[in-house]
Amino acid sequence: MNVLIAGGAGYLGGALAPQLLAAGHRVTALDRLSFGPAAVDPLRGHDRFRLLTADLRDYAAVIEAVRGQDAVILLAALVGEAACDRDPAETVAVNYLASLNLMRAAAYYGVKRFIFTSTDSCYGAQENVFLTEEAPLKPISLYAELKAQVEAEFLAMPRPDNFHPTILRLATLFGLAPRMRFDLVINILTREAVTGRGAKIFSGEQWRPLVHVRDAAKAFVAALAAPADVVSGQIFNVGSNRQNVQFKDLAGILRQAMPEAKVETVPQPPDLRDYHVCFDKISAALNFNPDFEPVDGICEIRDAILSGALGDPYDVKYRNA
Repeated sequence: MNVLIAGGAGYLGGALAPQLLAAGHRVTALDRLSFGPAAVDPLRGHDRFRLLTADLRDYAAVIEAVRGQDAVILLAALVGEAACDRDPAETVAVNYLASLNLMRAAAYYGVKRFIFTSTDSCYGAQENVFLTEEAPLKPISLYAELKAQVEAEFLAMPRPDNFHPTILRLATLFGLAPRMRFDLVINILTREAVTGRGAKIFSGEQWRPLVHVRDAAKAFVAALAAPADVVSGQIFNVGSNRQNVQFKDLAGILRQAMPEAKVETVPQPPDLRDYHVCFDKISAALNFNPDFEPVDGICEIRDAILSGALGDPYDVKYRNA
């Protein structure tokens, strides 16, 4: 397929593009390069890859990117509570209005597959419930609220018979990627432990599902490879049941990789986001099962920091906000 990744130079995009190329697709990455080109630098010169540097709100650039594509994957967004709360108006413009316009453009120009990247944080706080894709959404943050709104409008919009939308609700990402992030829980804790500052786990009672960034990328490849009738109009939670963890258990996981790691649990009211998610649907429909465990991500990040490959892990380029 000809595949457009909107947001192709981000944390997930940098992991996804190589997997799509390995599967034989032709890949166009559309990105404004807010965090630089590190995610796509390894792909420069590949005969089936091209980079378009533009903002998702630049509709002329979006139309140029969309025409001739067989599939569009929408990753582009302001991601995370801090990034979204810094400028709510910009967040609405990018995460809501521009997202819907990209979907409409894709449908208009005959794109057959469209995958919207959503988040399991749309579930908000729902204790003692194993949340399937049919569970009610109770978003707490602006980021999750806008994802939930786009989901609803995406599935309700009139669409041609040959336009097949899919929604992937991702668990919390972790792991090493070409454009690294140190504002995700596993990644932060690993950095703090490796640098000797001491990893702090706040409260620890809250549940959160986790998924390695390369496993998340694998889910997109699987969704594109699946028959249209399997994924059309469908929502899939992306992760695995065994990687639902309580934060207090992360101390033990860290010490599997770093037995001498300093880890402190700080008592305080729990994070309002608290959800235990079911991943049976994606396992059954797409035969999706993660290849990486949290300890694998911790080990690779540890090694990258210790080798100096990442430079200063506290550099602002490694945070979305």
